[in-house]
Amino acid sequence: MKQSRILIVEDQTSLRGAFVQILENAGFLTCSAEGYDQAIALIDSSIDLALLDVQLEGRSGLDILAYIRENHPDCPSIMISGYADKKNTIEALRQGAVEYLEKPISAHELVHSIKHWIDFRDLKQENQRLQDFQAIYQRLKANEVQIRMANERLNFLLTSTSAVIYASGVSEQFPTTFISDNIKRLCGYDAETFTSHPGFRLECVHPDDLEHVHTELERGLKRGSNRFEYRFQHKDGHYFWVGDEIRVEQNSRGEVEFLGFIADISQNKQSETKIRQMAYTDLLTGLPNRSLYYDRLKQAIAQSHRNKSNMAVLFMDLDYFKPINDELGHEWGDKALIEVATRLRSCIRETDTVARIGGDEFSMILGEIDSEESACLIAEKVINQIRKPMMLKGTHYVLGVSIGISLKPAEQSDAETIMRLADDAMYQAKEMGRNRYCIYRDSSDGMPDELNRELILEKALRQAIANHELVIYYQPKVDLKDGIIIGTHALLRWNRGDAGMVLPDQFLPLANRTGLIVPIGEWVLRHACLQNRAWQESGLPIVPVSVNITAEQLRHSDFSRLVASILDESKLPAEMLQLEISENDLMQHASGVLQSMNELNALGVKITIDNFGAGFFSLQALKAMPVHELKMNRSLINQIGKSCDSGQVANAIIAMGHILNHQVVAEGVETTEQLSFLREHDSDGMLGYLSSPPVPADEIIQQLKNRRSMLKA
Repeated sequence: MKQSRILIVEDQTSLRGAFVQILENAGFLTCSAEGYDQAIALIDSSIDLALLDVQLEGRSGLDILAYIRENHPDCPSIMISGYADKKNTIEALRQGAVEYLEKPISAHELVHSIKHWIDFRDLKQENQRLQDFQAIYQRLKANEVQIRMANERLNFLLTSTSAVIYASGVSEQFPTTFISDNIKRLCGYDAETFTSHPGFRLECVHPDDLEHVHTELERGLKRGSNRFEYRFQHKDGHYFWVGDEIRVEQNSRGEVEFLGFIADISQNKQSETKIRQMAYTDLLTGLPNRSLYYDRLKQAIAQSHRNKSNMAVLFMDLDYFKPINDELGHEWGDKALIEVATRLRSCIRETDTVARIGGDEFSMILGEIDSEESACLIAEKVINQIRKPMMLKGTHYVLGVSIGISLKPAEQSDAETIMRLADDAMYQAKEMGRNRYCIYRDSSDGMPDELNRELILEKALRQAIANHELVIYYQPKVDLKDGIIIGTHALLRWNRGDAGMVLPDQFLPLANRTGLIVPIGEWVLRHACLQNRAWQESGLPIVPVSVNITAEQLRHSDFSRLVASILDESKLPAEMLQLEISENDLMQHASGVLQSMNELNALGVKITIDNFGAGFFSLQALKAMPVHELKMNRSLINQIGKSCDSGQVANAIIAMGHILNHQVVAEGVETTEQLSFLREHDSDGMLGYLSSPPVPADEIIQQLKNRRSMLKA
């Protein structure tokens, strides 16, 4: 069958990519455009349907719709928008749009709408062909030879088309009065079987669908037309899905009848099933994914409140999984996750749910449990199952699991709160030594005071960007030899008005837990790049700016595209941007962020490992990463001068970094003794109160203008 070609016009890159992926997974060909000019260049007779965003940069989706209606009127157009706009909706439908969808649009809804309108267009074309053939027949019936030739041509076209065309009465049995010969190709029965036994067509309908078919036929009789789907029986006994489109007509005797078109849509149904499975299933393990899990969790919470029954959530994070990925590679890491999923399934009842939340994180919903002890027994069962050795690449490996348990929630708690409580308990289990479980304990019968304060802080943080409360301070990075500024480090502050200036360690951990780090990180990155470019254009010394990022940001598949977009928007050269990620983040999420790091390196953006030396980062992992600079942890700098061998680690890091061709800088430099040590051992730069604390943008401007040493002689 010919694949339908869909034009997607959407100015948001991430959404445009998502629509392309969804539709190509559903079996469509796609082409996409960002705006009016790109779209017009793509529009020709090969486009089967257009998916148009109303709100575009420059000329709107309605202008593209007008062009399509004028030049390709047979091409259906579906309009999409991020908010309900009655005026645009009416205008789009008035201009000829077939449907108006509001964002966010589910994959199922999008694919179903597109298939419906393509099928509708195809059936209309088949209908038009039949009308054309009937017109030919009327014009030629005066001549017997021409009538015979027209009939032969009509019969050929009726049998060669993929859709079965039929006519039926409108009485209770809807008897078949005509059906095209290609019905035999569709279901194995010849046309005579249907016309000689008028009720036979409905006898082939699946018993479970028969009432639905009668209802839709009655509805079509009232409306004048209808389209519906049902299962139809083949002569060999199996059922397959068909789409049936009907309209009310008058025959040559003036009698009302149905003219219908039946087409096999089994392949479409299979695609819908596959898309639904992809939307709600973790493709690696076969477990429910995060989306389906949260849907079931909300249902379980509601049922627990309704039945006044006990429930529990077990949030799990695998221990000692990272070495498997590092030593054996992702293929064997995936096999380990599949085995873990199998073991977790064996620990629960059919009525419970276990899902893969992401990476090496899993979660369980235990409904209708007897007591807290029941949840603890399941947790112990999970720990015992996971700790059993598994054979990977000829060697036995032993994993562990840390489990956080959140019991029946308070009435005001939602799914996100329940999961956060379980997550907090899981981290407590890790701090207690790993491979164990911990239960979250409320401080009272209601919501814990600490949680309540955290929720209030989260709400305020969500509003901080819109209220322009976030500000960036800058700390200069200086050369150790002459003290000249060689870079700036962007550091976030939260100005809460009367509450004063809030430092990042007081709110960034919450931003990480709630996912707010992604929009906040984007805000910092954009403003730091725009500020740096403005300084350059004003004639200040050209120095790069460093911005902190997290693994949560790097794990987003489109992060490198976001950085590229911000660099383009700010007109800042890529080499003038350095991104800093902490050593601890890299140790925990190396495999999940390496692709983004490579993409950023390809852009020309430099990457710094922050707080280096605080953990036990693998030298092999360091060599494999596109790292430009190591920033030594301030605790190592603080030790310099406190004993005869206090600077050995810092000296080793400087030497190792230079061997690997990395710049090595120190942060937290506060004394001249530390400065002398760093100069003696050829460190490449420093940040610290010895040169300057973090200062507002207007003060860093003065420091750049002075062009003098930031270090005292």
